[in-house]
Amino acid sequence: MLRRTTFEKKVIGLLMIVLLFVAGSAILVYLNLRSIINEITEEARPDETLIIMKEMMYDISDAENSVKSYSLTKNVSYLEQFNTKTADVDNKIQQLRKLTSDNEKHSDYVDSLDFYTKNKFVILEDLLILQDQFTVDKVLDQVIANIEQAEGSSVNEEVKVTEAEEKQGFFQRLKDKRDKKKDDEEGSGETTEDNGQSFVQLGEEVTQLKAQENKKQKKLREKEYLLIQEDKQIMDRIKAIFVLMETEENASMQNQLDNADRSSQQTKYLVAAFCLLVCILLAFAAYTIFKYVQRNNAYKKALKAAKDETELKNKEITDSIQYAKRIQNAILPDNRKVEKCIPNSFILYKPKDIVAGDFYWMMEHNDQILFAVADCTGHGVPGAMVSVVCHNSLNRSVREFGQTEPARILEKTRELVIETLEEGGSTVYDGMDIALCKFDPKTGMLEYSGAYNSLYLVKNNNLQEIRADKQPVGRYEKPGPFTNHKIGIDKGDRIFLYTDGYADQFGGPERKKFKTRTFKELLVSSSVNSLKMQKDVLNQTFESWRGDVEQIDDVCVIGVEF
Repeated sequence: MLRRTTFEKKVIGLLMIVLLFVAGSAILVYLNLRSIINEITEEARPDETLIIMKEMMYDISDAENSVKSYSLTKNVSYLEQFNTKTADVDNKIQQLRKLTSDNEKHSDYVDSLDFYTKNKFVILEDLLILQDQFTVDKVLDQVIANIEQAEGSSVNEEVKVTEAEEKQGFFQRLKDKRDKKKDDEEGSGETTEDNGQSFVQLGEEVTQLKAQENKKQKKLREKEYLLIQEDKQIMDRIKAIFVLMETEENASMQNQLDNADRSSQQTKYLVAAFCLLVCILLAFAAYTIFKYVQRNNAYKKALKAAKDETELKNKEITDSIQYAKRIQNAILPDNRKVEKCIPNSFILYKPKDIVAGDFYWMMEHNDQILFAVADCTGHGVPGAMVSVVCHNSLNRSVREFGQTEPARILEKTRELVIETLEEGGSTVYDGMDIALCKFDPKTGMLEYSGAYNSLYLVKNNNLQEIRADKQPVGRYEKPGPFTNHKIGIDKGDRIFLYTDGYADQFGGPERKKFKTRTFKELLVSSSVNSLKMQKDVLNQTFESWRGDVEQIDDVCVIGVEF
């Protein structure tokens, strides 16, 4: 170890004083800036009251749409939506009461909103009731047509009222009137000699009832018009309250921003003084270090020796990782096995580092083909170590424990991975995400099960996503059984198994993620090409998108055409 001289001790002392002074000044500036930033952040935070009111307006609009949709379709599901939106608005009114409890003016606004919204929903309920009172003219016209047809074909044919017609008020009244007339005739001993005459009377009754229904409908329409006008007035008042609150909030925000601007002006002078002081201290420190370096040749030699030793260690580590890559490549299926099991396929495999946490797996079992793409925890050497454990567990699940269904294979693999990683007694949450398939060439049936990694099926230029279970193959707080999907495959269909490294890669002009949606569109658009060309397109697109940005994760994509 080199002995420090008196000069070196002085240099170190001076540097310590400079560092302490700069650190103290930096802390003061930091605390000041942090206070201002917190104030600005608090002021720039969106007002929760306005957010809830906007959501409430959306709920009211949805309730109106439910009423309109019910009037057109008579679908009771729209009534359920209406009830849900009514409850949502009530909940938001209660939230607004809590938020504005300390502001008397805003509390009055909320009371007004509560009053108007309740009146609005009463009107909407009245409109719903009106919809069930309207008589459908087309049904009446059809009844008259049926009566005229019956008169022409057979005078002895009875007019029957169906169960569906009995549910209409008009038809029930018509039926009751005819039954009463028939009872009167039987009580008096009279018989009908001319059935044709009864049909004429029935037609007259229908015409009279239709006229009554038209009058009733006219009154209902007038009532509906009045309700709609009242509803419009209430909505105008609700919107006016919202505009008032929003205007007041904007004025308050502007006042806060003005205060922050005044505080920032004071901070500018403080920062300028700090920068000047730092420049002076840095100039002094640079001069002192320059003198120190001139008299420290021995330290340079020691530094060079340390650098040489580090480079040697790095070379040894790199050589070890290269050897680990050979071991990892040995467990991956070779090209001959891939061509034998799934000849119409491609594998795009791009490790981030020399070794990878992603791997692909393949096995032929009882004339059925098992293949998978897996993404283990981490990448590089740690990910590669986990991948060896997961790869071995997959093999044991099939060969040793005889599992053949994808979901059961994943469940058994999960047990083996946990057992292997926790043999030392500590809890380990490492594992893998995986998409596992089994294909039976005889039946053309594909089975799939996945842990976080879904399966994409491209059929007739349309992409269908078979979603994976939201749990890994490894220790998990609430593990459950994996889902086994069975998919019928037609000739020309393509499936894709993948890890998240492709979609998560940053790049492009704005250095953003490639994203899953873009990845799906690329798979569909490139599926018109051969598999080899599609692989080239995927690889070229990835490299073009990445550009000079470092690859952030391992990439593995398998495409299969049937």
